[in-house]
Amino acid sequence: MPKIISDFINRNFGETWLGRLGNRLFSWVELLLMRPCKDRAVLKMIKDLRQEGRPLFKPSEIFHIYSIARACAKLFGDFAEVGVYNGTSAKIICEVKGDKNLYLFDTFFGLPEVNKDDNRFHKNMYAASYEGVRQRLQKYPHVKIYQGIFPGTADPIKDKKFAFVHLDVDVYTSTKAALAFFYDRMVGGGIILTHDYAQAEGVRRAFDEFLADKPEGIIELSLTQAFIIKLCAKY
Repeated sequence: MPKIISDFINRNFGETWLGRLGNRLFSWVELLLMRPCKDRAVLKMIKDLRQEGRPLFKPSEIFHIYSIARACAKLFGDFAEVGVYNGTSAKIICEVKGDKNLYLFDTFFGLPEVNKDDNRFHKNMYAASYEGVRQRLQKYPHVKIYQGIFPGTADPIKDKKFAFVHLDVDVYTSTKAALAFFYDRMVGGGIILTHDYAQAEGVRRAFDEFLADKPEGIIELSLTQAFIIKLCAKY
């Protein structure tokens, strides 16, 4: 039911004032429902993050990033995120990554070219400030930010192994390129988490095509997110 309501709001009202109001009300209800069963400090952190800027994540989606990144912090390997926007998800990852390196990638001029599978999006959508993200995360150690179209900016991490990767790139080409880059660099048990799998046709197609000949299956979460757990690591 929550996914149905969220999809209805996004599909019918999108970025209009009515859509933004609907999403704020939906998020308020989610936080209220989470109170009896989640740690109060974590819920406060989620609420504070949402008040800092204009996040594109629902409270439950932020919690999923927090929970999965925290679990992966016990594994060998670094963390990465492709699609940083204003740094909300990067900040929640920073709260649980410990001393791990976190590599962040974004164009900061918005989405690159889109194709027919990406009809919810358009070129240059979701532009953000590199300097704003840098300042927002400056108190956290071992965070590196790279500007440009991934994987053209990935040379500094080509020899790294990863325990957790978060993708929020919205479109088919970028999703497929990120999967191709990170898949063989994931450690056993490492997780690739994506936003928008349930509501962006390009993201869904990229994952489904990429995993067609792989042993991993896609695991969908309650709203738009999905993830894979790497079963076979190559070192």
